[in-house]
Amino acid sequence: MSLAIHIPAIAWPVATLVVGGGLIWYLGSGRFGREQTQRWIDMVRSVPTVHRFLNLHHGKFRAGAHYVEFGGLFLMLYWLWDAAFGTRVLAFRGGPAVLLGAVSAFAAYLDELHQLRSGTRQFRRIDLLHSSCGIAIAMTLLFWQAVIRGVE
Repeated sequence: MSLAIHIPAIAWPVATLVVGGGLIWYLGSGRFGREQTQRWIDMVRSVPTVHRFLNLHHGKFRAGAHYVEFGGLFLMLYWLWDAAFGTRVLAFRGGPAVLLGAVSAFAAYLDELHQLRSGTRQFRRIDLLHSSCGIAIAMTLLFWQAVIRGVE
């Protein structure tokens, strides 16, 4: 492993990380609290089946967003690390994966603090747990894709 950064290889991972990080920051704002998304659901009240379905599964969709946000953040960070310092084939390396998983979990913690400061949202430990589970699932998928492709 060379410590020289491969500049051309990191352009897409950096761009993806900037857009993804911005999206996570935006979704952590006061515009996406439970009350706000409930208002969106209530806009389809005239379609009872859809309204009932969305009301029933509202919490699951919100929890799923944490899995996707921070599992995705982990994958973006790992892609950037692999492009800059790794093999550039997404081979799994335990040390960097654990370190970037911790960075992603810390980002999830900061996201909960950001939500708390929004004025309309709160810090929820269960959301932090959902985010951490998303990171663990993403790390597992990264490992298994490397095993299946024979690049581990």
